[in-house]
Amino acid sequence: MNLGILSKQFLVDDDASPEEWGRLIEKLLPHCVVRKNGTVEIKNGRLSARLLAKLVLSARLVASKVNGSSVKSDVTVGEIADFTGIPKNQSKARAKELVDEHFAERTARGSYRARRNKIDVFLDGLSGASDAKKGGRR
Repeated sequence: MNLGILSKQFLVDDDASPEEWGRLIEKLLPHCVVRKNGTVEIKNGRLSARLLAKLVLSARLVASKVNGSSVKSDVTVGEIADFTGIPKNQSKARAKELVDEHFAERTARGSYRARRNKIDVFLDGLSGASDAKKGGRR
C-alpha cells in the first residue's frame, strides 16, 4: 500500500466543483435569491419556520461560494429573523434544532452555517414539497 495514494483518497477537499454549485443554485432559484449584500429574499413564505431557516442557511452558503462572492456564509439569528419574518426567539430555536440535526454548525455565538453535504437532500425534498402543494391547490 502506498501511503501517498491512500492519503489522497482519504483526505478530500470539502469544496464542491463549480458544476455542483451551479446545480444547487438551480435548485434554490425557485425558492429564493440572494442580494449582493447577503440579504436572502424568499419567494415562498408559506414554508414552516424550520424549512425557512434551512433555506436561508443553504442560500447563504451557496452564495458565498460562487463567483468570488463577498457574501458571508455565516448567518446570524437576527438575519434569519429579518429574512424570514420569524420572531428572533423562534429563529434562535430553529437554528439550534438545525445544529442538533447536523444540518448546520454554530460558527460563533448566535451565528450559523449550513453543512454543504446536507443541502442537496434538503433542496430535493423542498422541491418535492413545493410540487405537492402546487398540485393540491388546483
